[in-house]
Amino acid sequence: MERSQTNHVEQEVAQLISTVFIHLDDSDRQLMRHFGLTITQFWALVHLEDEEGRSLSELATLLICDKSNVTSIVDKMEEMGLAERKRGKAGDRRYTRVVLTPVGRQLRNRLIVARECLIESRLGALNRDILYRLFSSLQYLADTLQTQFDNDEVVEIIAASIDQSHIPV
Repeated sequence: MERSQTNHVEQEVAQLISTVFIHLDDSDRQLMRHFGLTITQFWALVHLEDEEGRSLSELATLLICDKSNVTSIVDKMEEMGLAERKRGKAGDRRYTRVVLTPVGRQLRNRLIVARECLIESRLGALNRDILYRLFSSLQYLADTLQTQFDNDEVVEIIAASIDQSHIPV
């Protein structure tokens, strides 16, 4: 089956979203590089907002990586004096949580403010009306995609896409 030109707008929207992501992600990476961090280390700092910290498994889930990757991320953050591992409640050795040090908490707060300023500067080129319409459209898209995920429709959508492409599995 040949793809119809009427579906072209979906492809262009997806491409534009990818392009916007790349531009914003690149500026995030440049900002973090200024502080000697990777973007993943930044997100680890963000997710460690709770003074009780998080387990390595929780952090891995939030960073969308496996536990071995998060272990090396936390190792590096410990070397930098930004985080430390602590025993679970009542010294439970089966559970280790990662918490920010005071230096890590201070850097986290500074990075969040710097990133907010960066985003405001980058997106400030758009007038408020355009920003609000964009927000509304993207929120609707995010909700739609989340509903597909929550209803386990994504696997079916992928299977149908493969079938339509005539690529043997």
